[in-house]
Amino acid sequence: MRVSRRSPTTARRAVLVALVLLLLSACSAGVSPTPLPTQSPTPSPSATPSPTPSPTPTPMPSPTPNPFAGRRVTLLVIGNDSTPARLAQGYGKLTDAMIVLSVSADRKHVSMISFPRDIVDIPMGNGQLWRSKINAIAYYDGEKVLKAALAATLQQPIDYYIEVNMGDFAKLVDALGGVTVDVPMTIIDPSINFSIQAGVRHMDGATALGFARSRHTTSDWDRDARQQLLLNAILNKIIDPAIVARLPQLMASLKSLQTDLPLNEVGALLQLIRDALDAPVSMKVLMPPQFSLFAGIEQGTNRGYIEEPNIPAIRAYAKTVMGN
Repeated sequence: MRVSRRSPTTARRAVLVALVLLLLSACSAGVSPTPLPTQSPTPSPSATPSPTPSPTPTPMPSPTPNPFAGRRVTLLVIGNDSTPARLAQGYGKLTDAMIVLSVSADRKHVSMISFPRDIVDIPMGNGQLWRSKINAIAYYDGEKVLKAALAATLQQPIDYYIEVNMGDFAKLVDALGGVTVDVPMTIIDPSINFSIQAGVRHMDGATALGFARSRHTTSDWDRDARQQLLLNAILNKIIDPAIVARLPQLMASLKSLQTDLPLNEVGALLQLIRDALDAPVSMKVLMPPQFSLFAGIEQGTNRGYIEEPNIPAIRAYAKTVMGN
């Protein structure tokens, strides 16, 4: 997929999840049809053979209809911060990466919209507002409620969600043989013992995870944008036939993977990515000043650092890249 230079932004390690499912689909999509049996002629017992009716060909099975044919398909890709160590210490999982990935019906345009974790006061789709930070919605009410809330905020439907944690993200990147990303700026982040130079870089899982997590020397919004670059790199690599052969082992290793995508639609999802591989990609992070009314420490409350969203601006932008 070609990245459009007009909007250099993104989402986070959540991105990586989508790819995982796509891989699985390749396994189910690569089955060759069984060849029809060849019928050899039977010699006639007499000099004047009786006419033999032509054999009736075995009918080929009807292809399974593609559930995504002729329509836009939109996924919520979620990355959560849980690890075995954090869970053992009593920390609940927070969805610090939330990317809405949408492919147009004609497969000629792809969009990524990242929701920063500190956004508050978004509509839930049921007439209520979520007053706390959106990265806690799934922890309290589940991923499907988070999906409904982001769809209501965008005023655009979201078909499915896919979620993975930090450790499985690194496993995924390593299983792909690493990914290559054009790093926009040098990062030196002692807080997570991570550094990388600007330029085209090939990353293994640990490096990609650091690239996706680093924020203390940049910002959450910069981190979201870098992760959209990672997602694009993964999507371009995931359909490589050499990768497909390793999918069963990969899928078995991703213990944190969650999704509401039916397994019988995974093959169609992989085909969707193939069809849109050369499409331009619009990337946007919902950040100030365009998409926020306020970002900072809120006085008089216990919500801490928050981002108050500009809902009309968010919906107007979503309509330009997702409206059919």
